[in-house]
Amino acid sequence: MAHAKYQQIADRLRDQINSGALAPDERLPSEPDLVRQFDASRNTVRLALALLTNQGLVVTRQGLGTFVQAPAKPFTALLSRVKGAPSAIHASTAHPVLGPDPATPETVRVLVETVEATASVAEKLAIEPGAPVIVRRSSQHIDGVPWLMINSYFPLDLVRNTALAQPGMIPQGTYTVLAELGYEQIGFVDEIAARMPDTREFDFFHLTTGTPVMVVNRTSYSAERPIRLTRYIYRGDRVQLAHVQGSIPGEYRTA
Repeated sequence: MAHAKYQQIADRLRDQINSGALAPDERLPSEPDLVRQFDASRNTVRLALALLTNQGLVVTRQGLGTFVQAPAKPFTALLSRVKGAPSAIHASTAHPVLGPDPATPETVRVLVETVEATASVAEKLAIEPGAPVIVRRSSQHIDGVPWLMINSYFPLDLVRNTALAQPGMIPQGTYTVLAELGYEQIGFVDEIAARMPDTREFDFFHLTTGTPVMVVNRTSYSAERPIRLTRYIYRGDRVQLAHVQGSIPGEYRTA
């Protein structure tokens, strides 16, 4: 069965992008030029461009035209290494393939709120849905590129009137604060999934329609109970997630 005209145009342009005939950041022909080139209506050409935009292949710049989307700069998030104490292993210490350490204060912003636990948060923290939790939200950039969103949830009864309930960085570290409160972390569980972004994520990562986010849900435990749920949210087309076990020769290390 033949594709619709706009799909045929999108296929032709996609082939040119994949072959390099249309290079990254190169401007596509104007809509009138594409109308003439493909003997199509302007509306058909716009449908073809919208399809390529939704697929993340092109981007429209207001007043300038439509351009080939440059390949995403890849980063590798080191989720954990199997050696060392659990409290020494945390995704926020992930190292990118390129760029500075994302955990430097200049690239991190922290917002603290008291909210009602959603059903998914309540399930991980073993509390009732709607129970109050402290959420610490931060975002990180590398070389000006949005890299990571982190949302950390704590049961309010654990961290009320502590540094974890206050905005700003915690110099001694979250694990130290929890340990001093009597909730030393002894282990965690990572659950990894892809999903479509919410509005906040869509805006932060400057996503095109159809681009997913990758989410790592890390539930941390003391000897008695869950003490923290942290959600690490990455742009799905710009990250690789790595887990390292044992010793790897230096030249082959991911991070």
